Amino acid sequence: MFILWRYIIKEHIGPFLFGLSIITLVFLLNIIFRELGRILSRGLGITIIAEFFFLNLAWIIALAVPMAVLIATLMAFGRLSGDGEITAMKAGGVSVLNIMTPVFLASVIMAFFLVWFNNNVLPDANYRTKLLTADIFRKRPTLNIEPGVMYNDIDDYSILVQEIVEKSDTSYVKNIDIEDKSDPGTSTFIHAKRGKIFLDQMSGMLYLILFDGYMHELDLDKMEQYSTIDFPRQTVSISVPDMVLTRTEEGYRGDREKSSSMMLAEVNANKIDITDRRLRAGKLVRDYFLKYLPEDDRCATSQKRSTFISGKNANQNIYEFERIRSDNIRLLNQLKSELSSMKALDRENWRLLVEIHKKYSIPFACIVFILIGAPLGIMARRGSLAVAGGIAFAFFLLYWASLIGGEELADNQYITPFWAMWLANILCGAGGIYLIFHSIHEATFIHWDRLNDLIKIFLFRRKLT
Repeated sequence: MFILWRYIIKEHIGPFLFGLSIITLVFLLNIIFRELGRILSRGLGITIIAEFFFLNLAWIIALAVPMAVLIATLMAFGRLSGDGEITAMKAGGVSVLNIMTPVFLASVIMAFFLVWFNNNVLPDANYRTKLLTADIFRKRPTLNIEPGVMYNDIDDYSILVQEIVEKSDTSYVKNIDIEDKSDPGTSTFIHAKRGKIFLDQMSGMLYLILFDGYMHELDLDKMEQYSTIDFPRQTVSISVPDMVLTRTEEGYRGDREKSSSMMLAEVNANKIDITDRRLRAGKLVRDYFLKYLPEDDRCATSQKRSTFISGKNANQNIYEFERIRSDNIRLLNQLKSELSSMKALDRENWRLLVEIHKKYSIPFACIVFILIGAPLGIMARRGSLAVAGGIAFAFFLLYWASLIGGEELADNQYITPFWAMWLANILCGAGGIYLIFHSIHEATFIHWDRLNDLIKIFLFRRKLT
């Protein structure tokens, strides 16, 4: 039996790795088409670009592994069934459940691995990805000076060159003109026959070393003060820190950058805050009624009320009325504020609980897809990628649509976070158990002959009418 189990597991390894590679490649290509152009325009090094894509592999793996499990199961069991090996195993006294046992146990191990991965690796990877993405898009594009085109991407400076030669990190230019507007009270114009430009990545300084030129400087407050300076060599340094990638080490963690334990602690803290606010709101109402309806002075209160109603001492009555009205408005605003805060905290808890359940429901899909993939592969009797991919794609659409729709409903508090994240697993798991039952009893999953007869009857009736 263990030899058979090893053989079945071995049949799944190749399709699993192949499916995982294809799905990962599809996700990476999507990121490349969406982000690579903007990333390359920032003038980043190959190590930063590689780090960006490597960090994105974390969430890709978390989603791709369950998909690859379904593709591998469909392909492996489809090939075994198409080659008659499933029939031979049954003839040897091995049941369908025994055939599925090794891959089922492997899927349980894979699910536990993904749970660990989603709580220990994925949050930090998402956090680092968010920080790196913010750093990248905060960085200015690299220096892109073109001959004969005015370059104005640096604040307070305009640069025009007639010829440029790029060599390594240095640009060699000829006939360069620079307009310096960094000083509001001075207008400076510089011309040089030749020069070189390079950016210091450590200090964020752009250096322009100019040769054989002159500089005109005009004081805008005192227009009569005008000076001209000829120079054989001049260095102009411009601070452009945004052109150097500055790495951020700390920042705010969103729900997808937190582990389940971190989010659960936040949920408990929010529940305590909600309880405190509920008690505070109750105390406000209780103090208000004790102020105007004291339990030990009902008679005096009734007498004051009758005096107020009778119209005696009108000025005092108006003052008392305004004070009571102000107290009512203040109480109402305080209660609205507390209720609004409680609703916001409760909505935040639902959103956090959705993410907590998601970290467990998606790994559990590995087990669910085994329950679906094994009987479907046996019934399909083909192990090709086209068949496996087509069936898997249909289930992916159903599964992910259920997750996305459930998350949206739970965020708006229409259904609980548990049902939002686990309903797809429950429905697909029930369907898988149904398919296994039919596979064990060798029942026909779809009666094609009956379906064909129904179609003929329907067409015949249409023809009669």
